[in-house]
Parts: sequence; structure tokens; C-alpha cells
Amino acid sequence: MRSQNRLALVSFAWVALLSPLGFMPIASAIPNPIDNGRGRKAELPDAPSTPPPSGNRQPGGSLSGGPAVCPQKNQKLTAITPANVHGKTLAGYPTTFWFYMPYTVDEVESGEFSILTESEDDRVYETSFELPTQPGFVSITLPADIANSLEEGQYYHWYLNVSCIASDEAVSDLNIDGWVQPVAAASPVQGNAPSSDIWYDRVDQVASQLQTASPNDGDIRRTWADLLESVDLGEFTQYPVVGPVTLTDG
Repeated sequence: MRSQNRLALVSFAWVALLSPLGFMPIASAIPNPIDNGRGRKAELPDAPSTPPPSGNRQPGGSLSGGPAVCPQKNQKLTAITPANVHGKTLAGYPTTFWFYMPYTVDEVESGEFSILTESEDDRVYETSFELPTQPGFVSITLPADIANSLEEGQYYHWYLNVSCIASDEAVSDLNIDGWVQPVAAASPVQGNAPSSDIWYDRVDQVASQLQTASPNDGDIRRTWADLLESVDLGEFTQYPVVGPVTLTDG
């Protein structure tokens, strides 16, 4: 009997030695994924912030409740943005917004542009503007002090409104809206050559070059066409770049 007991003890010892965990209790052998090793639960990382809802890069119609008095055009008032009307800009740099404006100063009573915080509790900037004498791509640039005040990583909600007026003095408002997010430059070079990920700055760079380009400069025109087509606005390629609207207050 003693020899049988001794044999059993030896066999059990060999099993324990050959086991990868030895005599370690099973509960302690399996690591706890949220145990930081000091008897406390490690904090899980914060969930990424949720982007705001999509904007409207074209108006849905008259929002005044009255008859639509804005003239019918081949193309609508359109923000030059991706379809969800989200875009980034480099923090600390001038921020310029581009739009296709089908109306002229003779057809539009006035226009307004404003930027609010994401919660819309605070109005960051507001200005009125006049339209140019011909339809085309127009721009609005934030004043330097306003652009510098935008906080990196935060979303800001912009609105553009135009009011058309008919001979009977009926007024119709057309509205579009979208989002801009200031971000830090990944490298010093990025400030000079923004990528398409920094959408607002890239559009401004190409549109500004196109405005001053020679009619025979095919490269910049192809770049502009590719940029518009990348956000399903290729049908706007034929229209001219007019440039900044005239601000009437700010």
C-alpha cells in the first residue's frame, strides 16, 4: 500500500511540473483584460466623439412658407463640399468657404453667412453680403481673429442664406448648412499644400489658382474638375470662378 501511495505522489508531482501553469490557480492563470495589475480596474478609453449629423449642401426649397420666388436655374445654390457637408480646415489658418451661386445681385435681395458652435449656444460669426454681377463660384473668408478663435478638434456649424425678392415684394429664403472642424497640421508642408482631407483649404487653394490661371492652363483645370468629381459635383465644372462676395457688415 505504501508503495502505491508513493507512486501516486510521484505521478502527481510529474504532472504538476509538466503543466505550463504548475499549481497556479486557474483564476489567476487567466489574465483579466481590465486588471491593471495593482488590484484596480484599468479605465477603458473614452469612446471617440460622434460627428454631427449631415448638413444640406443644396436648399430643399422655400423655408418662408410663401411662394418660391427665387428664379429657376439649371443648377441650385450649392456648397462645394462632400455630400455630408463635413470638412476640415487647418487651425490657425484663414478659413474660406466656397459655393456655387446661381443668382446675381439683381435677383437676390441679400445674403447672410454665420457660424455657430456645435451646440448652437454661441454665434461665432455673422455677416451679410452682396452677390456678384454674374453666376459662378463665390467665396467667403473668415476674418483672421475669428479663424484663430476656432478651437482645434471642435465642430462648428455654418449657415448660408439668400433671400430672393419678386416684383410683388414676396420674399423667399434659400438655406444651406454644413460643418467645419479645425485640425492641427500634420507637418509644416501641409500648410502650403493641403491634402483633400483638409477639404476647405484644398478647395480654396485650387479655386484661387483657377481664378488667376491662364485659359490654357489645362493642369489646374483638370485638378479642379477632379476635385469636384470626387464629391459628385462634376456637373459644375463648366461654371466660372467669380471670387469673393462683397461683405456689407461683419
